Amino acid sequence: MLQRLTHCLTNRLKFLPLAAAIAMAGGCAATVDNTMPNASLAPQASLTNTYWKLTQLDGATVTMAPEQEREVRITLSDDGKVTGFTGCNRVMGGYTVAGTALRFTQLAGTRMACPPPLMQLESAVLANLNSVTGYQLDGEKLILLKDGAPVARFESVYLK
Repeated sequence: MLQRLTHCLTNRLKFLPLAAAIAMAGGCAATVDNTMPNASLAPQASLTNTYWKLTQLDGATVTMAPEQEREVRITLSDDGKVTGFTGCNRVMGGYTVAGTALRFTQLAGTRMACPPPLMQLESAVLANLNSVTGYQLDGEKLILLKDGAPVARFESVYLK
């Protein structure tokens, strides 16, 4: 029995230096200074294939009303299509982009009736989308422009 116990302990002690090295490496990694953000790790949203949530419209902050089931959003696909939700109805259509010039085309949507505040929001969103002539990306923010002036601001949303 004693011989078997000695054999077992000897085999386990062979791996002690490896375990100590792994533990020390983990301890050293934990001492890395995380106070300086690494810019290369910061997400940079792309114009296309990003879920863009509306945050401002004509300079006013947009928040979800209690009766609102979904947030106002758009997504531009690589194939020139735009889809989204305008506060009351789904919207779909096309877009063209050349450099920082952006135009939405052939926008159409479902036609459900909603409470007046949501219908007003939807009308304003559609009017602004139809007036867009350009865009600007700023990290995780998308700014839609009309003749160089901001008309709508969006932020990227990452789904988990």
